[in-house]
Amino acid sequence: MRFLGIKFVSKYMNIKKTLLINQNKKTMKNTFKLFVTLFLLALTLNSSYAIPPTFNMTITNVVTQPNGVTGADSVVQFDVNMLWTNSLVPGVDPYEYGSNQLDITFNPNIANGGTLAASRVTALPPGGLPSLLQTPTVQVIPNPDGSGNMLFQGSSIVPNGANNFNISDVFPGTCIGRFKIRTSSHTLGLTTADFKFQLTPPNNTFPAYMLPPLDPDDPDNQLAAGLMDTVVNHYLTEQNPVLPVELASFTSSTNKNTVALTWATTRETNNQGFDIERSVVGTTDWSKAGYVAGNGTVTETKNYTFSERLSAPGHYSYRLKQIDFNGNVEYFVLNGEVEVGIPSVYSVSQNYPNPFNPSTKIDYDIPYDGKVSILLYDISGREVGKLVNEVKTAGYYTVQFNASNLSSGMYFYRITAQGNSQNFTQTKKMVLIK
Repeated sequence: MRFLGIKFVSKYMNIKKTLLINQNKKTMKNTFKLFVTLFLLALTLNSSYAIPPTFNMTITNVVTQPNGVTGADSVVQFDVNMLWTNSLVPGVDPYEYGSNQLDITFNPNIANGGTLAASRVTALPPGGLPSLLQTPTVQVIPNPDGSGNMLFQGSSIVPNGANNFNISDVFPGTCIGRFKIRTSSHTLGLTTADFKFQLTPPNNTFPAYMLPPLDPDDPDNQLAAGLMDTVVNHYLTEQNPVLPVELASFTSSTNKNTVALTWATTRETNNQGFDIERSVVGTTDWSKAGYVAGNGTVTETKNYTFSERLSAPGHYSYRLKQIDFNGNVEYFVLNGEVEVGIPSVYSVSQNYPNPFNPSTKIDYDIPYDGKVSILLYDISGREVGKLVNEVKTAGYYTVQFNASNLSSGMYFYRITAQGNSQNFTQTKKMVLIK
């Protein structure tokens, strides 16, 4: 009997112990739930008591760099700037820049038949994002929305810890990225890429910011928040530079070694004129071939022409360097190469002007390498000058003659050339009037 009582008491104590343990577990569980609830409430209060920052995000400093050299890429460079717009509003607490997602559409015709690629420029203007926060990788892909446009994509993840970098509230803001879109074509298909921020998921543009640390004792304990609201935040492309000239066409034609360029504009703003620049295909050296004055500011179509005579056969590239009255420039590259072939026959032109005083020019064509001489005679047949007397390579030539030491009257010039077992002789007359 005593044994049964002891056993009962022991069993009672075990049951009581079990009940106390379960009660303690339940109490701890309820306490943990309360702690989590209070933590989440504190987190919510901490993240909502402050007015979030607002901003303007713009695409700026769009620069086209048509290369014009066969085998070399052409580039469009642009900046993405962010301006903090409510820094002076009461209740807006300081915040730190966190990261961004960039999805920017552009016209694929800029590729001009080439392959498109994207890259970033780490050297930003003064005050730009430090390298730690810059967009690490970029790419170009077809836009999934089926619009036919291409999509420039870039994104960066929120770094751990405080980065201590605030977006500027002074216009134009902070440059958060400088990027390049390049085409393997040596010329650009368009003079502007028509950049626009894309704001519709899943390919949308937004930055993220970092709130101050939630726990003063833990500087890494920050909260990231996105800034997508387009009601208070503005994604602008209006600051793309308006081109001072809209070019409707730019074409070329050749006649022997005379190259003629024609172009037309549909609108001009503050247009001073055009430098015509030429380079030999395969080189990067551009030289000024001439200048044609512009029409200032007009809204109707204007047509332009320029021609020049080239002495050396070969393949050439041309471009227009449009200059406004403020010194700003924009380039327009001729699509395609200009070919000047070797002359097919010997020829010599009538001097021009004729009559002349005291200078005149003579053009002559040499189809083969060889000795060339051009001699000048007076009306009695006496030689009075040697204009050319040397070996020439096949090509087109011009000789300028100054007759300031001769008297007025009629003179004759005779060209003699030898090459490829051929002989050429021709005589023409000129008149000097003083």
